[in-house]
Amino acid sequence: MISIRHQPSAEGATATPPAPPQGAGRLRELDGLRGLAAIVVLIHHCLLTVPALAEVGARPGTAPDGALERLLSLTPAHLLWGGYEAVLIFFILSGVALSYPIAQRRAAGTQFDWVDYAPRRLIRLWVPAGASTLLAIALIILVPRSNDASLGAWVRAHYVSDISIKQTVRELALLPTYAYRNSVLWSLHAEAIFSILLPLIILIVALAARARLSWALLAAALAVPLVSGDPGSALFLPVFAIGAVLGWRWGTMPDPLPARPARWAGAAAVVCLITMTSPWWTAPETWPGLLSGEPSAALVPLGSPASPWGHRLGSAIAVASAAATIALIVRAGALRPLLRSKVVQISGELSFSLYLVHTPMVLLVRTLAPSISPWWMLLAGPAAALPPACLFHRLIERPSHRWSRAAGRWASSRFRARRNGSRRAPRGRHAA
Repeated sequence: MISIRHQPSAEGATATPPAPPQGAGRLRELDGLRGLAAIVVLIHHCLLTVPALAEVGARPGTAPDGALERLLSLTPAHLLWGGYEAVLIFFILSGVALSYPIAQRRAAGTQFDWVDYAPRRLIRLWVPAGASTLLAIALIILVPRSNDASLGAWVRAHYVSDISIKQTVRELALLPTYAYRNSVLWSLHAEAIFSILLPLIILIVALAARARLSWALLAAALAVPLVSGDPGSALFLPVFAIGAVLGWRWGTMPDPLPARPARWAGAAAVVCLITMTSPWWTAPETWPGLLSGEPSAALVPLGSPASPWGHRLGSAIAVASAAATIALIVRAGALRPLLRSKVVQISGELSFSLYLVHTPMVLLVRTLAPSISPWWMLLAGPAAALPPACLFHRLIERPSHRWSRAAGRWASSRFRARRNGSRRAPRGRHAA
């Protein structure tokens, strides 16, 4: 989750960097969208402290007992706390953010500095991830998490019985087969894999664009959840790839943003956002029993694994709707006043830090106050998470950006010096 902006290469450390294409620059709307997605994930985890909603989880398949719980789960209101859907948006935005500056430089006739990219990306991912892991461990040591069944399945799933150095090292390495004390780090493992494979993905995206087959890549990416029933297949690489295709296309344009938003764009984006949650509520048998006391088993949403083809179709719809929303925001100016507003832009700036620190803070509050109604977590969770997120942004995330830029410049300059030295050496020996 990084800013969607033009990112100059370290190649310009000793010379004036080439100018990007006229009009190209930061896609501020996507920064705002990322901030709203982070808030949705925070609300999602606050509501998972409600035992009935914890049984629902992040994916369709279980309908909770209780009228309010069903309204939140089995109607378009699920958009307000759709954590899984928000992460899909995060992943597409990451694909855009990484491919966009590369396409910009290509459009300007200059090379993207991959030597600069590698240490930058490494530091920008692993330093905040490592710091958030250490924060989670410190909070667990100070206030051990609860295994009380009355707190619900989500709180119990985060219970930690042992803290070992070996486990901590594995978490710091973002290894996928180990339970993270800060559970959101599973998504950073997927980000890391995509970052490592980015040169290959960019090559495929560029070749497809040259052959005018970008549509085929998008279709193939959407076919993965349709076939497997899981957008997470292949570590969400198809979802990232959709963002890479979009970012590549927009980076080659003089300016992908329209001067004025289309009148219909906002309504179309809202429809796409609602459609993104349709796997939860598009089932004929859902609505008659929505507010009744029928058993949960009678409610089978489209996205439920109980309906295999419905589940696959629902997964594909969620990914396609997320991509369409982002495309409407960039190319049609959808929701521009909201996404460019000061509050939303600030949330975008803090989004990565908020994403990394909120789960340990929500669990801390719930552990310290097990007797209060879990619905109060909608107030207590954000109140506990926002101040640490601001501190984390100031003390960890922003410095990591500076360190990453310095490391990228150093690595790039060393590489150029070695390359230039190896080129001069044969001429020097010949002259001698």
